[in-house]
Amino acid sequence: MKHVERVSSSVTNRESRWRGYASDSALAIAGVTLVTSVIAVAQLYPKIPTISFAYLLVVLTLAGTRGLFAAIFASVLALLAFDFFFFPPPDTFVVVKFEDLLTLCVFLATAIMTSQLASTLRQRAERARGRERELRLLYEQAQELAALQERQHLARELHDSVSQALYGISLGAHTVQEALESSDPEQAMASIEYVLSLTEAGLAEMRALIFELRPESLETEGLVAALTKQVAVLRTRHKLMVDADLENEPDLSLEMKHSLYRIAQEALHNIVKHARASTVALRLARQGKELILQVQDNGRGFDPTGSFPGHFGLRSMQERVTKMGGTVIIESAPDQGTCIHVRVPLAQDV
Repeated sequence: MKHVERVSSSVTNRESRWRGYASDSALAIAGVTLVTSVIAVAQLYPKIPTISFAYLLVVLTLAGTRGLFAAIFASVLALLAFDFFFFPPPDTFVVVKFEDLLTLCVFLATAIMTSQLASTLRQRAERARGRERELRLLYEQAQELAALQERQHLARELHDSVSQALYGISLGAHTVQEALESSDPEQAMASIEYVLSLTEAGLAEMRALIFELRPESLETEGLVAALTKQVAVLRTRHKLMVDADLENEPDLSLEMKHSLYRIAQEALHNIVKHARASTVALRLARQGKELILQVQDNGRGFDPTGSFPGHFGLRSMQERVTKMGGTVIIESAPDQGTCIHVRVPLAQDV
């Protein structure tokens, strides 16, 4: 069966190749005929002795578009046509001048060089298109991976925060019901307060998650609103004492606001995950021609020169700050807390 398929494929390839030769031959004949007719009708020879080089237009065109066979065939046809119709003795194929052979050599050399150059350019173009397809595929895969990671992050956040808050609300509501049934108003009030606190925590968490899922909110609501939502999560979910000193909305590009928000988010995330802190201070203020972002905690600290949990996140912060043309100072020591101090230039007043 495979032998039959190979034979069939070979026959098909030969037929396709011969059809290509036939098409190239027809184009060469048509091009040479057209140029010969123009020369004859306009009587350009012998008024213009070098008019034979007009055939080079056909040779170059075929070499660039069809390949070597069509160009060589057109070169031979051009010499024969010019010799037959214009060189004496007329209506013969007798080559009596060295110039005829030289013209043929020029045509053939031009055909070979042009066809090779065109072939090289086509191969390069095909490779470039192949690389473009590969890059497009890699870009699509990167987008899919980023979307998958974002979904996984969202699933973890929903499980760790909102779903647990809803579960706690459910338990609190059952406790309220049991307390009312047993006529215990104090227990009922305590459970109601517990349910209310969980509700506030769940709402704050949902606002923060929705904000992350809608980056355009940073443009409409602003950096201060985004940081305020993060502060609410720290207070309600993680029970941290947060001192937030956030001044008016800074005059920054959306890209810089997004970078500052990610820096603050990463710093606060490290505090929750690694610092074991009880208090956090978040400051956003203008100082001269710079904007100051400062995140400080009273946690266990670390050695900034060594390897420590969250160092990749700090490296990402430094890269973001450098890209904005700013500076970042990280002050920390074991059992001494941590302070991250970021300075970025503000837009110049016009």
